[in-house]
Amino acid sequence: MTFKTVTCKTVTRRAVICGYVAAIVVAVGLASASGERPPEAVASEVVPSTKPASQGCVNQGSDRRELAPVVCWLQRHMSWKSEHEPHFALLGKPNATNLGLAWPPYAVFNLSEGNGHWRMFRIGFRYDRTWRGYIFPTIAAKQISQPLRY
Repeated sequence: MTFKTVTCKTVTRRAVICGYVAAIVVAVGLASASGERPPEAVASEVVPSTKPASQGCVNQGSDRRELAPVVCWLQRHMSWKSEHEPHFALLGKPNATNLGLAWPPYAVFNLSEGNGHWRMFRIGFRYDRTWRGYIFPTIAAKQISQPLRY
């Protein structure tokens, strides 16, 4: 029997590649889904509160997470602190529909609704400027007042 030595460097590369593939699969699945969600479905996913939801996720705000036990466990084990912000490339016009890409794998899609509101979808290794580090996995779809730039 032959065993391959696995180092932290190897595991990190594999985690990044697996994360990138998972992000692409999820993005394609969400992009292919058709139809608008009713407003009550969107409103029911967010708990209006000013205090943290305390589900155990890394630097969690006041919104609650779907599949929190799994997502929060993954975030606690796959997120890391870093003073180095990602390099960010914007495709499209800043005040129109655009796609932002960064490395480690991260994508944010901003869609203007034309009435001062935006729909945003992001997935991947998100850099959190408050926490000063990369949080993974992250996936979110929100309605916001201005396009997300990071």
